[in-house]
Amino acid sequence: ALPISTIRGRSSWTNRAENAMTSSVQIQAIAFVAVTLQRACHNSLIEWAKGEADVAEHTVSSVIFVSQAACVLIGWALAAGTGGRTELVKCFDWRTCRKFSAIGALYAFGSIFEMTTVNYVDSATYTILSQSKLLVTALLMWHYEGAKQSPMQWLLLLTISSGVIQFMLAGTGTGLTLSALGVVLNLTKVIISCNVAILNTRALKTDKNTFPVQFSCLKLSWAGTSLIYMLVKDGCFGSTMFGTWTYRTWVLVFAGFVANTLCNQFLLKVLASALAKNLSEAMGVPLVYFAKVVFMGAIFQVPVFNAAVIVILACTAYILSKGKPSSNSSKASKAPCIEDLRAPLLEAGRLRKEDNVIDRKS
Repeated sequence: ALPISTIRGRSSWTNRAENAMTSSVQIQAIAFVAVTLQRACHNSLIEWAKGEADVAEHTVSSVIFVSQAACVLIGWALAAGTGGRTELVKCFDWRTCRKFSAIGALYAFGSIFEMTTVNYVDSATYTILSQSKLLVTALLMWHYEGAKQSPMQWLLLLTISSGVIQFMLAGTGTGLTLSALGVVLNLTKVIISCNVAILNTRALKTDKNTFPVQFSCLKLSWAGTSLIYMLVKDGCFGSTMFGTWTYRTWVLVFAGFVANTLCNQFLLKVLASALAKNLSEAMGVPLVYFAKVVFMGAIFQVPVFNAAVIVILACTAYILSKGKPSSNSSKASKAPCIEDLRAPLLEAGRLRKEDNVIDRKS
């Protein structure tokens, strides 16, 4: 028979594992809710930072440059704090910087298109249009890697597209801003983001450096591209490089872009799933719409809200369908479960036989 101390040890270990799992789930839930709220605030802050003006008085390039320069300093501080001088020196390695240079440049142009788009469409419309990235990503993955979608997934993607069109049509005249140029800019930003996400994933998988080193090298290219764009567009061909900055601009920089960057990485680190990132963005759709109604004077309309709900439900269903395990993997996962159950049963049978022998002797 097993010693009582061994049984108690296993029992206490099981309790600790269950408690750790419960706390881990709680942390993941808290992280998901916090990041979803921040994402919704980020899109709303871009529009809020304009104030009463139709077009932002601060330059787009200056906001992106300052926010990404702050992220570079944060990356260097993380590298020095976690690995000392050795890790900090790696942040300036030319090979690593070159690997992430093109990716950071593309991210910079994506941010430029993002902020420029909100000058022509409102934050709620921008958030809804951004959900088209699921369809764009599916087409790009089909083109690059031959990854096909199931018929149900194609129907869900078409449902998302229909919901986006319905939202734009129903939102006309209710305080939502829409223009053809804004739609084109938004779709361009989506295409850039989808392409750069694939490139960034490949670079992160092949690079052996720690996260602070990768983060700082990526942000260094991001900030450098923004600086060049600011010098050329707003310095050489414009009247001012920074424009007029107010307290709203500083809030946008740190509570918007910097916090958004940190929250994105935190969510991926805690949940370790890109599906959670996409689901978080989909959940932010009605939050941005409500913020538009409560704080920015939009008129609440049931058809608009219904279109937003259709988009979020279709996005959620599509994302969950991507995470569904295949039948082969399900069959493979059942075998270990049978083996795990067989061992305790055999042990119980052995203990029962030993008890019968002891009873006969007594």
